[in-house]
Amino acid sequence: MKQKIVFLMLLAAALVFLTACWSSHETDELGYIILLGIDKGERNIVNVTFQLAIPQPIEGGDAEKASEVISVEAPSLFAALELADSFISKHLTFIHNKAIIVSEEIAQEGLDRYINPLVRSREVRRTNFLMVTQGKASELIQANKTLVFERYPSRQIDIFMAASRTTGLLPHADIHRFYEGLNSPGSQPIAALIGMEKKSPEKEKEDELKQQEQNSKEKVEQGLAYLPGEIPRKGGNEIEIIGLAAFREDKLIGYLNGKETRFYQLLTGNFVRGSITFPDPDPKEAGSNIIVAEIIQGRKPEVTIDLRQQKMKIRLFLEGEILSIQSGENYEQGRLRRQLEDYVSRTISREATRLIRKTQEEFRADIFGFGENTRTDFLTWQDWIEYDWLSKYPQFEVSVETEFHVRRTGMMMRTAPSEQKEG
Repeated sequence: MKQKIVFLMLLAAALVFLTACWSSHETDELGYIILLGIDKGERNIVNVTFQLAIPQPIEGGDAEKASEVISVEAPSLFAALELADSFISKHLTFIHNKAIIVSEEIAQEGLDRYINPLVRSREVRRTNFLMVTQGKASELIQANKTLVFERYPSRQIDIFMAASRTTGLLPHADIHRFYEGLNSPGSQPIAALIGMEKKSPEKEKEDELKQQEQNSKEKVEQGLAYLPGEIPRKGGNEIEIIGLAAFREDKLIGYLNGKETRFYQLLTGNFVRGSITFPDPDPKEAGSNIIVAEIIQGRKPEVTIDLRQQKMKIRLFLEGEILSIQSGENYEQGRLRRQLEDYVSRTISREATRLIRKTQEEFRADIFGFGENTRTDFLTWQDWIEYDWLSKYPQFEVSVETEFHVRRTGMMMRTAPSEQKEG
């Protein structure tokens, strides 16, 4: 009987401890960090910027009332978090964080010391977007309070990154992918590129002179070759997300603009669809007329690597729909259709090859992850590591072959030439 009583007492005590929630917080006690910015500190190691969501913004008010921005200088990210708790009436949490934005200066010094605690944290999701800005992260986050269409900055970032599936102008870069790139013998990490609109009169004059120097064909070919802050536009949100930040190990080494990022997506198999503008295949029409096609990835690229001869061949499989033919030529049928398919295939192969060579010669980094395809050439993991693919990647001879087929021609089966063209 005594043993039974003792057992029941122990069971009751255990239940008390099991049901206790010593570290719990009520919902109204939490402050939700939706964006995190990391800059180099002036008086301390880092300057950490938090954009906090205000759960109940005033109805009918502007977007600035939906969030608040604070900055703290501290020796580490989590030290900044604790210091912020000393002057914010909420306990700050990362459970609804959407993106980590780091300055160019921090990225050039190396991100390993910042990625490691983020990956280790129980609150930070590895699916959070990772972005690099050429300016200060604190200034960019402050500018992100002025929104168009969206009330909350986190929702805006989600929509921007979802656009990567319909344009291919930016990569779907997150903390987990960066961490994988840091620790893989066959690839290097990347991040998305974010910046602010540059409104200075000097910048507008410089862009205008640059465009005047280009002929029509060059303007078409360079139509998407922009970094954040370079897009010729007026109105809209102050921030721009376009392009890619390339890393060698954990240090920033260069950027890809929007056009180059699209070919990066094609080569990695992450491209879904996007419209591409080409000069007309006819040399007589190339300077004045264009063809626009929506390109769709037919299937994943094939990568063949010969380690002995140091040769690599990539095959791209694409299909598309014709959206516009300005010249009036009947590229939808017969010989001209085959001519268009060959022309698009050659153009994409040329641009993709040019991008790979840039990563070999300028970056000296395999940001595509081609080296992951060499795993099966080695018996053991140690053999693969000792081969040291990343040091040999710049010496490989690369060729790109593209198969492009027109699957649809829009709502027109045949382009009818205008009367002026016939005359």
